[in-house]
Amino acid sequence: MEILVGLTLALGVSLGGTLAGLDRDRAFYAAVSLAVGTYYILFAVMGGSSEALIGEVAAYAVLAVVAVLGFRRNLWLVAFALVGHGGFDVFHGQLIANDGVPAYWPTFCMSYDVTAGLYLACLLHRRSSDTPQPLGRRAIGPHVQSELDAASALQANPAASFRRLERAHVLSQLSTREHVRVHWHMLVWGLRQRDMKEIAGQVLRIAGAATKTAIGLVPLGNTGGANVSPLKPMPVPADLAEILGITARRAQPRPTRTPARGTR
Repeated sequence: MEILVGLTLALGVSLGGTLAGLDRDRAFYAAVSLAVGTYYILFAVMGGSSEALIGEVAAYAVLAVVAVLGFRRNLWLVAFALVGHGGFDVFHGQLIANDGVPAYWPTFCMSYDVTAGLYLACLLHRRSSDTPQPLGRRAIGPHVQSELDAASALQANPAASFRRLERAHVLSQLSTREHVRVHWHMLVWGLRQRDMKEIAGQVLRIAGAATKTAIGLVPLGNTGGANVSPLKPMPVPADLAEILGITARRAQPRPTRTPARGTR
């Protein structure tokens, strides 16, 4: 019965997440894996055993590290964390003496974890089959340079020039070097315009680009200027989406007409 309940609940949560679009967020399954691991800690507290609590916290730390790495680097690690925790459930009683754990819990949790992990694995496999491979970090440089050259050619029109810098920024987030370089050009733009808000914003963004790009903490489609939050994901123009190799649903349609030039 515990196996059936765990399987049904995991499928219900996973399918619900897919239908509602919640699993489009990278954090969804990482959060699930972090949540399921906390119950053993709770049971150790209920059981009143310090030794069990130390063991459960240590085991949870391993799960948490893998889940967070998966969130930041590769969601396949999150699938591995869930299935791996299911294996831990099977041998939990032999590894940690925790009197607070209900008799049904390890079997139920194993069923839930393995089902959720396999569902995520199937989801990742399907999405990787439907999605073009992203452009490599080295290959993005010429595309970024093309936008920077266009921005330089439009210096007489600051608003139009900055729009090309924004396009360069969207492309540059694959590479720490290119990302920092684009923010440097934005800083130079701010200095030319004597725009103190842009200058201050770009100084902070250069530091962020240098430290966060490599670990994937960059919001997709963000245009990079001080006029938008540095944490806000934004639609990706369709032509840039083709270059980046991202799914169509995360891109915005091509504009049907050239937008009027004006202030940013």
